[in-house]
Amino acid sequence: MVTANVAGENQKKLEAKVEKVVKALDGKLGKMVEMGRKQLAYKIGKVSEAAFFNWSVELPAASVVQLEKKLTVDQDVLRHLLVVSE
Repeated sequence: MVTANVAGENQKKLEAKVEKVVKALDGKLGKMVEMGRKQLAYKIGKVSEAAFFNWSVELPAASVVQLEKKLTVDQDVLRHLLVVSE
């Protein structure tokens, strides 16, 4: 799950950025579900509301760490969570 402080045009830029990173890591980007904008339980920086997204991604095991680093560094992504599904 990715939590981002984006709206409108910036949301499309974030989607394109994530898609580009996943493809560069030899992965496949599956279904993306936009979960909407929600109030955060506590402020992160000065942000109290953010958009939530749930992406299905298939990646080689070696690429997961690189994706983790890219999401951590991205200024638009407030929080992220990578989960292995079988």
